[in-house]
Amino acid sequence: MNHKLSTENILSEVDAQRLFNHYLQPFHNKGHLKEGANISNPFQSEKQKTPSFNYYQSPNGQWLYKDFATGDSGDIFSLVMKLNNCDFKQCLEIINSDFNLGLENSLKSFIINKKTSFNESETSYWANYGINEDILSKYGIKTLDSYTTTNHEGKEFTVKSTLENPIFAYEVEKDRCYKIYRPLSPTPNYKFTWLGEKPIDFIFGYDQLPEKDNTVYIVGGEKDVLTMSSLGFNAITMNSETALPTKELIDDLKGRFKEIIILYDIDETGIKKSKEICQLYGLSRITLPKELAQSGGKDISDYVQQGLDMDLLNDYKENFQKQIDPKSNLHKILKSQQILKENKSKSITFSDPIIMRHDIPFFHPNTINVIQGKSGTHKSRLAQTICSSLIKKSNHNNELLGLKKDESKDVTVCYVDTERNLSDQLPFALQQIQIVAGYRIEENPENFIYISLIEVKREDRFEALRDFLTHISQNIKTHIFIVLDVITDCLRDFNRAEDSMKLVDLMNETINQFDVTFLCLIHENPGSTDKARGHLGTEIMNKSSTVIQINFELGKNNEPSDIIKIKFLKCRNTKKPDPFYLEFDEEQKELIEIDWEKVNELIQSRVKVATFDQISECLKLRLKEPVNASSLVKLLVKDLACGEKTIRMRLKELHNSIIKNYANADCYLRNKKKGNQVIYFLEPIGVLNDDIEF
Repeated sequence: MNHKLSTENILSEVDAQRLFNHYLQPFHNKGHLKEGANISNPFQSEKQKTPSFNYYQSPNGQWLYKDFATGDSGDIFSLVMKLNNCDFKQCLEIINSDFNLGLENSLKSFIINKKTSFNESETSYWANYGINEDILSKYGIKTLDSYTTTNHEGKEFTVKSTLENPIFAYEVEKDRCYKIYRPLSPTPNYKFTWLGEKPIDFIFGYDQLPEKDNTVYIVGGEKDVLTMSSLGFNAITMNSETALPTKELIDDLKGRFKEIIILYDIDETGIKKSKEICQLYGLSRITLPKELAQSGGKDISDYVQQGLDMDLLNDYKENFQKQIDPKSNLHKILKSQQILKENKSKSITFSDPIIMRHDIPFFHPNTINVIQGKSGTHKSRLAQTICSSLIKKSNHNNELLGLKKDESKDVTVCYVDTERNLSDQLPFALQQIQIVAGYRIEENPENFIYISLIEVKREDRFEALRDFLTHISQNIKTHIFIVLDVITDCLRDFNRAEDSMKLVDLMNETINQFDVTFLCLIHENPGSTDKARGHLGTEIMNKSSTVIQINFELGKNNEPSDIIKIKFLKCRNTKKPDPFYLEFDEEQKELIEIDWEKVNELIQSRVKVATFDQISECLKLRLKEPVNASSLVKLLVKDLACGEKTIRMRLKELHNSIIKNYANADCYLRNKKKGNQVIYFLEPIGVLNDDIEF
């Protein structure tokens, strides 16, 4: 054969599917291996009971293998190299030998003798197809006296041009590669010959394309490119109609031309391949009329030669809608577009809260929520109490901080722990969740599941969590409330943006695809800052619906006390609830609510100037009507004989506190922005500030 040993030449002689079937034959007991059929992994030392290896055709037509044990994939040449533990060159030689392809390992030398110009007979040949010498020159078409090369046995021979059998050459690369064209050769096999190093994925006419234009045609051969160019059209051709244009080429052409049209020969191969390409890339094609074939023609050059009307070509045009891979991102986007279209056209009813606290919404379903706080501030115990409220027996009378679930919704709690040991710490926490929910420790409620990631390597935890979330989401039919305690330990590096975004994206995908709500626990940075740890802390704050901060309230000398303050930093679905206060009951081993008087006493222990009682009495008189902040501060500075800074700090501390008004009714101290001013007022408990006149 007159071809060098290369991947392209191997695949032109034997298709990749046949090669896969041959080299995988020892690893299955089927006569012919089907696409996508799993077989025993050829790279495992023993035969597998559960096969984990197959081969398949990718969307761009390439045949590939997939090793599910390692996640590895590759083409037939990668497979042969791995099977034989050899390099690429040896791989090609193995295939060449196994299939007796006779491909040669070195280039054949050649000599071409060019003519200085086309003779009348040669010019006449091209003119039949509307091609003149300017077009021939533009595309590097040469006319030859002769060419000399060697045959398969290495013997040199020369082919000479005659009037009856002219020789033309497409100059692919000067002095290195030519495609010989002998259109009038009596032997069809000798019409085309390659001299020199044939390039991979050769595209004739590409260099002559304009940077931008309306339309480009992909045609069946070089002569068709010349004919189309003579008529003023942009055109290119692959080396063969069986060659599939790469995605990179199509993307490049789409960026430069408004339309790509496939215009192949009107034979079985041309019709089949043009349809395949159009369906793969969503292109248009023109199928030449049957009348052309009936008169002996097959391509656009013959169409022009027979004098057929070019204006009628659009009558034979078909548009193809690209087939979308159901696993692709485009499919996901279009699916979400359809969902949005349907939901936009309906009356919107927001989901009821999944948990309420004293009739105030706490968490909503299908959201991401956060509890953040310093180390040791009972974040896990608060999360455990929330879990208990979701699985609590209906006849159990534990108040559970006033938390109540939506009884119309069945909920399964899934607790994912990353910190506590498996011998006593985590089991004890799980016991407490059950006990305060009304269960005995030996019971196993169906709506309460739990796992630990402590024995999974940190670098593997994201994948492990992803697999687990997919598993439970597909197998549990109720709403799932998932606690991640703590979320920073669920990934390799919480300061790495890529890792953080992978985890946040996973949660967003899960709440949109399944009936799931997340509660994420995260530590705050040490020191005085209230920021949650790392890049993950920033991202989770942005993406969450509710963010709760839990910390110890400061007491005398600004030292942390035993009183726990629960503050809402963010509520996307509702107005932020007022803070509430808890303490840990050592005897019951659970968090309990405490009275405001105890909190007020603690706050007063750290106040030396403008005490709570003093400023409350002043506010009782000064806020008979709403007052702007600037005026109120000046009045209180005068009343209490202290600095403006102190008054502003006290007002901030007392915001949302309970204070009696001039009628001795309990009120909240509130403020509200109106225009450029901040207005302070006393809001009677049970009255919304929207009802107060400013």
